Amino acid sequence: MSQARSLFNEDFLRRLEHLNIVTRRPVAGHLRGSHRSRRQGTGMVFADYRPYTPGDDTRNLDWGTYIRLDRLILRLFEEEADLPVYVFVDASASMNHGMPSKFDFARQIGAALGYLALLNYDRVSIVAWSQGIAAELPVRRGRSQVWPMFKFLEGVAPAGGTDLGIALRSYFGARRTRGLVVLISDFLDRGGFTESAQWLSQFRHEVAAIQVLSPEEMAPELPDQVVLVDDETGAAVTLEATPELLEAYRGALSEHCSGIENTCRRFGWSYLTARSDAPFEDLMLTALRREGVLR
Repeated sequence: MSQARSLFNEDFLRRLEHLNIVTRRPVAGHLRGSHRSRRQGTGMVFADYRPYTPGDDTRNLDWGTYIRLDRLILRLFEEEADLPVYVFVDASASMNHGMPSKFDFARQIGAALGYLALLNYDRVSIVAWSQGIAAELPVRRGRSQVWPMFKFLEGVAPAGGTDLGIALRSYFGARRTRGLVVLISDFLDRGGFTESAQWLSQFRHEVAAIQVLSPEEMAPELPDQVVLVDDETGAAVTLEATPELLEAYRGALSEHCSGIENTCRRFGWSYLTARSDAPFEDLMLTALRREGVLR
């Protein structure tokens, strides 16, 4: 992916424009957007009634109720607010693995979700992380920020180890408006995922975890004798790739993925696995819609 503008072709961008990011709960945004807000005010969607009190906007009085019951009742409507969207893209060295690389696929996902959010006038922040925050694109809003966001993602290169916990604590240690957090990673983190997830859950964001794995990781084909090198530490080990060893590896990978999914389900978060060689349109137009992240 040599140029930011090569992330997507124009036809695919047009297809994305028909999608929307879904939120399960009313959002806490403060600018006009396309998501249901906690506030009740001058929106178009009816929410409830309450008795009129002096100082209320008389334009929302229900005069039919007044004529029938001789009581002043106010109609309440849901306002539409912007959604804060926090996209975390794993930029650790392990993401440079695979053909195509997991990192290229991950930043495509991040760019696509950011693109949809910007079209809906949501507030988008992009964080590239490894052993902490490697690079950050501060909050952006509006269609004009699409190409700067693509350029930012195109300029990030994977390097270093993986520590999601440090990145989350560094970013959400400062006060952030409640919104949608998208975690895009292989989640090959020696610290594990559960502790980081437990810490993040206290802020009550909606969370979507997208685990990106390469085809070589999911179905390795190895010679009888092989030297495996850790992408992040450089440590090497020589081993014999017996059928028993490969079977044990597949079991360990399945357990790793299941553990992440179970943690996400426990907190009510979205989770899906994505192969880096999968058709990108299938992920965006099918898998993410099926998981309830898009509609």
